[in-house]
Amino acid sequence: MNEAIGQTTAKTFRKYIPIVTAICCLISLILFTGINLQGNLDTPESYRKWGAPLAPEIFNGAYWGLITSNFVHVEIWHIAFNLYWLWIFGKKVEFETKKPFYVLFILSSALVSSLAQLAFSETTGIGLSGIGYALFGFLFVKSKTADAYKNYLDKRTVGLFLFWLVLCVILSATDIWEVGNAAHIGGMLWGGLLAYTSKYSRVVRWEIGIIYLSVLIILILKGPFSISYLSYRAFGLHKNQQAEAAIEVYKKILKQDPDNEFAKGNLAQLEIYELQKKARELHTKGRYHEARQLYNQILRLDKDNAWVKENLSRLPAE
Repeated sequence: MNEAIGQTTAKTFRKYIPIVTAICCLISLILFTGINLQGNLDTPESYRKWGAPLAPEIFNGAYWGLITSNFVHVEIWHIAFNLYWLWIFGKKVEFETKKPFYVLFILSSALVSSLAQLAFSETTGIGLSGIGYALFGFLFVKSKTADAYKNYLDKRTVGLFLFWLVLCVILSATDIWEVGNAAHIGGMLWGGLLAYTSKYSRVVRWEIGIIYLSVLIILILKGPFSISYLSYRAFGLHKNQQAEAAIEVYKKILKQDPDNEFAKGNLAQLEIYELQKKARELHTKGRYHEARQLYNQILRLDKDNAWVKENLSRLPAE
């Protein structure tokens, strides 16, 4: 009897059309076509226009980018790989669950993967792989705890996803290829958590979900790995002419990422600006020797500084 029910379910599943999954695929294909047809992929405006704003813009209110950036792809291999697994995994989860849950699953996985990536980098990243890993994590846990999912993931698929996860971490660590590893891991943990907590009440599930999201947000704001929020803070202070505070934040960024060009360039600008203010004040007060020292210090930072060269020429000879 159970075997007959299983065969009937299998036939129903094969004929099942996963509407939500299909819509997600269609949205990704539309964004992929649009961003590639526009031609210029070298500017932030291009990505913002099609759903992937920069981290500072997200912190400044473009929160929708935490969701939409998941559906943006540029390379054909990227979207092909992601859509394939979204369809394979998503169809099963959509078939076995209620539509409202599945929609919430997709949206929350997009949010979590973007937040996780922001917590460990300067960007949300782009692409559906965070959602794909969330579906993988969900199916993996469910395959151990629910008969409806048993044997849906074969050993080869599990091995492929775990191998790819480790390989991407290694490629990023060795600077061979930049991959959204935090989005993958954050998404996979989120999917597994949703599957594991499904045996608890809705209140408990919401509480656990909120705790997970809160941890990611704290990591973004206060964590030792993310410089995305630090960059946003530094830029805001810089823009509002709070030079000393901005300098301190730029220095924090460079402690975490010594090669950060954004911080190095802006820190140099602010240090020159502060030195220029002090040199101008000393020059005006007739403290020429001290002013000359500061002018020379500026030239070590910016050898072509015309303002400094002009003021040096006006100093009396020592």
